[in-house]
Amino acid sequence: MRCIFEENDVVCAEVRNFQHDGSLQLQARSQKYGKLEKGQLLIVDPYLVKKSKQHFHHLEQFGIDLILGRNGFIWVGEHVEARDSMVVDQANSSEQSRVPEEKNQTHTPLEMRQNICRIANAVRVLSTLGFSIDADLILETVELSSTVKIDIHDMLGSEFHVLVAEREPERRSLMGKRKR
Repeated sequence: MRCIFEENDVVCAEVRNFQHDGSLQLQARSQKYGKLEKGQLLIVDPYLVKKSKQHFHHLEQFGIDLILGRNGFIWVGEHVEARDSMVVDQANSSEQSRVPEEKNQTHTPLEMRQNICRIANAVRVLSTLGFSIDADLILETVELSSTVKIDIHDMLGSEFHVLVAEREPERRSLMGKRKR
């Protein structure tokens, strides 16, 4: 494992089993699991993350992957296509012999970093307000910030928090009408 991961890497995996000594057995059953790079890891109170059938979301309009962990860990990062691990391993071994590691890393474009920050700030606002967090509400909050032309760093200000809180009763009444 140490040849794949280093200490302090952020990884996505499922808990397979709890050991008697308190340690965990993790599993990565498909290509959607693994090392997470080029993004932000947010930690919110676990009770705020709404239970859902789907916790992995690809926000195509932003090119972002959003992972809503029931443990309160939320990942917002650049979208990564799942690849065949055999092909990746062979390509990496041949590339590493030719290209130094620093030159092999690609940089995240400014627009992508701004999208990551805007979505992460939406999560922070919802968490501060104590709202249940799901992908739809995050997208609504991001859309609101764009509609009222709030700068990314201003999303964390009290004015935007008030704006989001004022829209919540209207959103809940619309949700109630949809369920009927």
